[in-house]
Amino acid sequence: MFFHLRVQDAGAGEIAVKNRPVRVRPRPPALGTLPGMSVASARSRIPGAVSGYEARWQQHNTERQRSILQAAVELLEEKPAGADIPVLQIARRAGVAKSVVYRQFSGREDLDRRIRSYLIDDLGAVLDAQLDVSTGSVREIITRTVRAVADWMGDHPNLTAFARSGPPAGGPDNVDAISSLKTRISARSSELIEAIGTIVGVDSAALGPVPFAVVTMVEGVLAAWVADPRPARTRVEVVADLADYAWFVLDGAARAVGVVVDPDRELAEVIAGLSVTS
Repeated sequence: MFFHLRVQDAGAGEIAVKNRPVRVRPRPPALGTLPGMSVASARSRIPGAVSGYEARWQQHNTERQRSILQAAVELLEEKPAGADIPVLQIARRAGVAKSVVYRQFSGREDLDRRIRSYLIDDLGAVLDAQLDVSTGSVREIITRTVRAVADWMGDHPNLTAFARSGPPAGGPDNVDAISSLKTRISARSSELIEAIGTIVGVDSAALGPVPFAVVTMVEGVLAAWVADPRPARTRVEVVADLADYAWFVLDGAARAVGVVVDPDRELAEVIAGLSVTS
């Protein structure tokens, strides 16, 4: 979003430079949210301008929150799946008093929600990077994205289970953090498909359900694979299988709207070629 300021006309919203209006990008609001966190507690926010003292205190609190969340994650990894982890243990691991934890978070429910947000934001950032359509073929993009999910879920089963145990910060009570992440990644994928459709001149509305169908399939299969103590397929094999299945779904949906894509050609080249012929 842009706005205009006019020095000669206060409030008109333009700056005049040689009698020409110049568009000025506004500064983002100073929210002071936690890095990597989608939703920050109100305790980590100082709206508006802040004094030097407030800024230092805000940074101090943010660092404390991060250390507490990281301590909780470490304990979740170390303990048996589903084990109760008292706030006192989290505080000791973070090197703070138990009272400090309750000053940073409104209660255990808030803390647990924030931990789940911390987890899914970490995985979400990884997936966003893998979904970069500027590099790689469709098959490569699908495979590396599925592999990232398999690696995270396979290497961190306790964290996956905890993320599935309840909602993230700011989310509805009846939607767990993994489901919230699936919705987020589906929306991100839909945006990519819509953008590509616009470039090549194809109405992508018919492809609307495809991202959620693929994301749900991948997560469901990997959840079963992680839970199986003796899986029949190796991680490499299950990633390859899921990448193929995802491609079959995408290819079928694309052909339904008259688009044929070479899965092994750089996607940027494919898009450029389709935009020329459309």
